[in-house]
Amino acid sequence: MRGRANATDASIEATARLLWEACRPDPDPDSVQSALAGGADVTLAVRAAEDHRISPLLWRALDAADALGALGTDRAALKGTADAFAMEALLLIPRAMELAVSPLTAASLEPVVFKGPAAAARYPRPGLRPMEDIDLLLPRADHARALSALGAAGWTIVRAAEGEQYDTVLTHAEVPSLFLELHFGLETASQRVTALDPVSLWAHRQPAVLAGTPAFVLPQDEELVVLAAHAGKPHHGFVRLVWIADIAMIVSAAASDGNPVDWQRVRAVAGSTHCVTVVGAALAMARRAGVEAPTGLFPLPTRGWRGAAMRQLLSETWPLTHLELPGYQLNYALTDDRVQRFKILVVLRSSGYGIGGRVRRIAALPRRALSGPHSSG
Repeated sequence: MRGRANATDASIEATARLLWEACRPDPDPDSVQSALAGGADVTLAVRAAEDHRISPLLWRALDAADALGALGTDRAALKGTADAFAMEALLLIPRAMELAVSPLTAASLEPVVFKGPAAAARYPRPGLRPMEDIDLLLPRADHARALSALGAAGWTIVRAAEGEQYDTVLTHAEVPSLFLELHFGLETASQRVTALDPVSLWAHRQPAVLAGTPAFVLPQDEELVVLAAHAGKPHHGFVRLVWIADIAMIVSAAASDGNPVDWQRVRAVAGSTHCVTVVGAALAMARRAGVEAPTGLFPLPTRGWRGAAMRQLLSETWPLTHLELPGYQLNYALTDDRVQRFKILVVLRSSGYGIGGRVRRIAALPRRALSGPHSSG
């Protein structure tokens, strides 16, 4: 994490507490002040918030605690970022959603909007959830027809769905800062660690209006499982707090709307898709952001390699120390399916690395070992 080199352990812990507090649907001013009084490094927090895509949330938390003065020379930059995302949410996102979804519905297609735009609708106000792309899901059989409709509406392909790619990435001249990712899948075959089926997910779609545009979304239970799996997938590894904030905001909004999360149903979806561990990990992290979910439904590994990785993942300082846990170890820990875990070990052995502590050079593997390019979501 940038800027962490000179921070003390106490400062790192206090800074991490400040970041977690920012992710709450309703941050507690006293907790924010306590983190600052405990030695939180505000400059480090601002840099980390940028990396974790929670800059607007950090500004909101400090503002709620009447603590913006603690920002010092970082105040202008953080305010500028927060203001930019607020303006984007009011002007750019609605237009981008219309440009992305309306050509498809006009062609009698029913795209599911998931991740960023769908989650952002549950945040307390526009602009708190930064977005870099719009994610849509349609069956593979509709992919070519969807691309034709989007092309006629001015979208240009910047990366086609070739080889193992499960989506096509497009851009539009009217909204050049936002990409459109048209999905027919969620994981590459070589990195598939869940049994999430995009066709089944799409089949459960529900109508909704997002940023003023009629579209479709996932049911709440499936959405939480998909978000957790997305956050913990091999080349993501829970490295962004915004994914945890998404879960916290969705759970809070559901309770406020009188439609609280059915955790038994979430557990059933997670179990049927080999996502119990990754959902349990996401919910354990989300507890630091105020989520109350039953721990017994989502048991986590406690022993051996998997247990050690879980303890690091669930530590309070994770937002500032996640680079210290090798990606392959976290992948192994989060994967439910034993066959898939065995494949991870086979890849390690075929690469010349031992298992466990027997070969010390394993610790030198990069954080994104066995992973592909990073996407924001």
